[in-house]
Amino acid sequence: MNAFDKIIGYSYVKTELQQISDTLKSREVYDNLGVAAPRGLLLYGEPGVGKSLMANAIIEDSGRTAFICRKDQPNGDFVKEIKATFDKAAKNEPSIVYLDDMDKFANGDERHPDAEEYVTVQSCIDEIKGKQVFVLATANNIRCLPRSLRRAGRFDRMIEIDTPHGQDAINIISHYLDGKKFVDGIDAKTIARIMDGHSCAELETVINEAGIQAGYQRAESITMEHFIVACLRTVFDVPALCG
Repeated sequence: MNAFDKIIGYSYVKTELQQISDTLKSREVYDNLGVAAPRGLLLYGEPGVGKSLMANAIIEDSGRTAFICRKDQPNGDFVKEIKATFDKAAKNEPSIVYLDDMDKFANGDERHPDAEEYVTVQSCIDEIKGKQVFVLATANNIRCLPRSLRRAGRFDRMIEIDTPHGQDAINIISHYLDGKKFVDGIDAKTIARIMDGHSCAELETVINEAGIQAGYQRAESITMEHFIVACLRTVFDVPALCG
């Protein structure tokens, strides 16, 4: 199993991720063509759709050392941490700077895109130009990020990761159903119709919660009643138990 096999569904996204990873680990191919690798990739979409999994797949497949930066310090200290992360990546090229949940770096207010944290990220990206340092970032709400940061030359590619639909949802649900004892008639297609538009994390949680309900009842298998209760609990925050 390679790193991208861990991503279920999202075939259109995986193709792009694999292409980007190839530019990072096969530089001579692209150098011979006289083209430059993308300088940065921003994966964005609502929480729970697998952005971190996809980012980690690029890191693993590329074989590059990744220097991770996420907001876990007060503002002043965090600005220093951003700079230190880019400095370490520059000294250890070829490398990756992974900016996890970048829209949380500042206060999250869409009306203040010029926060010091974002200005620092922009400056650091500009300073590593010409070095083999790839900038990989995830964000839930890109409206919090200044347009100057999102432009080509900083993040050459931006990919929106949507909630799974259609066959993607069926494939993901089938993966979560594997090994779980549901009654006949409840399959991935049925659950996909009920849970259309919900994130991967919600799908996984609802399916597991249905099993918890069945286990609490000492049922021999997981029924539609268990699944509906799990939906009410997880999606609508209704604290109910079967029976």
